[in-house]
Amino acid sequence: MRQLPRILLGITSGIAAYKTPALIRLLRKQGAAVRVVLTPNARAFVGEEALRTVSDNPVCFDGAPLPNGASLVYDETLEHIRLAQWGEYCLIAPSTANTVAKLAHGIADNLLTTVALCFDGPRLIVAPAMNTGMWQNQATQDNVALLERRGVHVLPVESGELACGDDGAGRMLSIEAIAERVAALTGPRLLAGKRVLISSGPTAEPVDSVRVITNRSSGKMGAALARAALALGAQVTVVTGPAPVAPPAGARTVQVNTAEQMRAALIAEYRDADACILAAAVADFTVKNPSAGKIDRRASGEVTITLVPTPDIAAELGRLKKRQLLVGFALEHGDGLQRAREKMRAKNCDLMVLNHPETALETDTTLVTLLSRAGKLVRLKAMTKDETAAEIMQRVAARMGVRR
Repeated sequence: MRQLPRILLGITSGIAAYKTPALIRLLRKQGAAVRVVLTPNARAFVGEEALRTVSDNPVCFDGAPLPNGASLVYDETLEHIRLAQWGEYCLIAPSTANTVAKLAHGIADNLLTTVALCFDGPRLIVAPAMNTGMWQNQATQDNVALLERRGVHVLPVESGELACGDDGAGRMLSIEAIAERVAALTGPRLLAGKRVLISSGPTAEPVDSVRVITNRSSGKMGAALARAALALGAQVTVVTGPAPVAPPAGARTVQVNTAEQMRAALIAEYRDADACILAAAVADFTVKNPSAGKIDRRASGEVTITLVPTPDIAAELGRLKKRQLLVGFALEHGDGLQRAREKMRAKNCDLMVLNHPETALETDTTLVTLLSRAGKLVRLKAMTKDETAAEIMQRVAARMGVRR
């Protein structure tokens, strides 16, 4: 498991604070050590015992008892310095409009804002949460812009129903998305400055105006590869078909449906890519003449559908390849090694990932074999798709000449 840095989690008095125990669990699952700092008013929104239990560390706040019996008050002890020395990054989630303003203007009037002042811009991550009117207010937007100019990572907000009943922008980013962003911002930046293009999910070929020919690809592997690339600092674009699992926050997403649409989108993005990973399950065939309207089974009787091959996207990208590293996926029954090798040569791929229908489709774990043009073969053990994606991205980085 990749070890994340030590993270100070600051919690302010927004209703989204109730989500923070689950956020801590996600961060620790990724390998992070977490300590919690509460603002005085945040204590009414989330239980200290829950935070202590899930973080496995004492919870810090103004007036909290110290081991020596003293009280922890931000302006009377050096506890804020000790906390800042322990933490490698400071994540504030949720951050109210009030705390955003304090951070922007260097106001240190409680333990959390005093600790935050000890972190330079790139080591401070802020997840705002507030009413739509407060978020859209020019004062808040100016404060956010000021923080971003200093290098602070201000995460986007989501739109939707808010605690006050309003509907609009201002809701805190989901805890899953926050954990993904933290992993991307705090991990080893092996692919910083690199552009990674990933295809994901199934395609859907129309039979008529409502029916399609598709497959059981969930998009889980494509999403996992995008997370792994983001965690290494890459700029990630995902071209995805209609998959149940969406690409992660932080990746630019291009939504397509058909194989031809996927081909066009990948070619449009390919020129600027440093690496391209073709994890999508693209249909091999499409309907020659799909019906413009819905085929009525009562009036049609027996229906004959003529299928024609879809474009071979991997082969076309292999012919267009200049400097790009091209990674293909081969889904084969049985051993499949020889077929995967043939595909790698025919499509001019640099790496080929061999997997099998029984371990690849609609599952959370997978069992793959990695093949290289040089003939090297690596059989990975059965792992989660996130773990497998991390292994693949490490090898992509190595092939691009990027190492720890």
